Amino acid sequence: MYETEAYAREKKPSFTQSLASVPQSISRNLPSMDNRLGTYLDSHMDSLISEWGLVTRFTLEELEQRLDVVSTEISGLEKEKLILKDRASAFEQALREVEEK
Repeated sequence: MYETEAYAREKKPSFTQSLASVPQSISRNLPSMDNRLGTYLDSHMDSLISEWGLVTRFTLEELEQRLDVVSTEISGLEKEKLILKDRASAFEQALREVEEK
């Protein structure tokens, strides 16, 4: 009978060891709202992004690339527009000269 009590006392952790394990046991046994919210967001992130119209980093990078391409095309079109205006002015001038003769 005495041997069992001595054995039980030897197996018990010290007070500091048991105190150190309290935060871990609390987080295991009582999940906080943050943990549950984080888990929910992690599991439903794709649907949240699409439902709320959120933009991801990859979407932003793609949009930046498309903006660069469109900006380059606009610059080229503006240059062509000026060339076409000059040509149209030259044709109008030539037409006036032909009509005057």
